[in-house]
Amino acid sequence: MSSSTDKRKSTIETTNFLSGRLAQVDVQRIERELKDLWRAIDSAKPEPQSDHSPVKVTEGQDAVSGEATTKPSNVMRACTANIVLFSEDADAEVQASAVLDEVAIRHPSRAILAISRRAAEQRLEAWVSARCHMADAKSLKQICTEQITVRYDGEGTRELASVVSPLVIHDVPVVLWWRANRLDKGHLEPFSRFIDMLIVDSLRAADTNGFIKEMSGFSSSHQGKPLFDLNWGRLIPWRRAIADAFSDAAPPMSIPSLPGISKVTIAYAQEESAKGSVNIPVQPLLLLSWLSTRLQWERKSAKFEGGKFSAQFANGAKSISASIEPFASDRLSSGSVCSVIIEAETPCDGKVIAERMIAEQRAGSPCIYVLSDTDCQSNGAGENVAASVENLVELTEARLMDFAMESQPDDAVFRQTLECTVKLVDAAK
Repeated sequence: MSSSTDKRKSTIETTNFLSGRLAQVDVQRIERELKDLWRAIDSAKPEPQSDHSPVKVTEGQDAVSGEATTKPSNVMRACTANIVLFSEDADAEVQASAVLDEVAIRHPSRAILAISRRAAEQRLEAWVSARCHMADAKSLKQICTEQITVRYDGEGTRELASVVSPLVIHDVPVVLWWRANRLDKGHLEPFSRFIDMLIVDSLRAADTNGFIKEMSGFSSSHQGKPLFDLNWGRLIPWRRAIADAFSDAAPPMSIPSLPGISKVTIAYAQEESAKGSVNIPVQPLLLLSWLSTRLQWERKSAKFEGGKFSAQFANGAKSISASIEPFASDRLSSGSVCSVIIEAETPCDGKVIAERMIAEQRAGSPCIYVLSDTDCQSNGAGENVAASVENLVELTEARLMDFAMESQPDDAVFRQTLECTVKLVDAAK
């Protein structure tokens, strides 16, 4: 092959690489293929200009394919972490890649998409691509990161982990994002040996009890390796809304109301097709556990019957009943909290009055509305009074990953909440 043909071939491969198109490579030569592609990009960069003027990205047409091309004239590589995304989804190559692309904008990383597919015959395939975005509109600088896709057809994850392990870049953290609906110790263990942090999403849990116990097991047995549940991140607005409702110095639903709480009802969205499910979603369980641990309630009993989860707590001599119930909704994310009602009996002007705080997410609205209903109002008994409105951040997976990547290494509140959740589901058996 002539040198000009080699050069054209190299240009096409480089352009495809930078454009994000997947280029299939030999599994045994992934690192070498990446080095060759980056070397070709570096050689294509123009010499520094003496007048210090911005280097522009030039567009043209490839001489061989006739397709539009962008000359890689101002490409900068960046890597602050390794993000290994494990998925068993049928559409992982598309959906998971799109999420990784968005995450890379704020957290430049070597992204490794590890796809596992159950199959009778073993097969390994790999692709590489670059993820680029403009960092500076004036100079048109492109910040580029790498994505390696490894797909394994077979049984278990040991073979897949053995391919991924040598691909991580040393001296930067290794984050494993377990984007699967089951969390199995046997499947996780081959990866846990070389990671620094585990990110899961219990909203995906097919088996609530199993998922929660595996999370708790990882948290307690892998010292120094933080665990973050994206579902815990989704509860940030709810926890803030409830906390703010009790932050005032006077009724209704103020700090003096806390010892008088007698009932908690949490509703979660359930699709019509999920009616009769034997699982209570993790998100409302985490919220109830968070509330009970923050207020230091003592669990007395718990049961799951007829699609409804109920529990009894004690706060000194005060008895608290709690329930988690499904609410039919096809407009809110299935399994997500849609309302919280907290009832209390609070001293007011020498008598005990009934108070109720209602926090709810309304379909189509990006807010949590917090209302109070009390008999201790100068303008009449039982009148609803708006307490606050808590805006819901657009909690996409990529935004939740920001929370995870920027969270404290050891979230004691989450660990305590998780321990309480395990005890709740165990008691409900």
